[in-house]
Amino acid sequence: MRSDVRDRLRSWLGDDLGVVDGLSERELADLYEALTAARHRQAAALATASEEALRQMPAPVRVGVGKILGF
Repeated sequence: MRSDVRDRLRSWLGDDLGVVDGLSERELADLYEALTAARHRQAAALATASEEALRQMPAPVRVGVGKILGF
């Protein structure tokens, strides 16, 4: 799992960030868990904001925009 976590962190943070290589197993796990949780919170917040934005549109427009956005 260690290399998988390192690879995922590098993809999220960028390959040039060498600090990932210096982290212990525990630090890698903690960072991975924190970033994963943050990504889930961000996705939920974006979904909520998108739904709220759709509610502000007139009904005829809302249907078309909702289809385009995949709602």
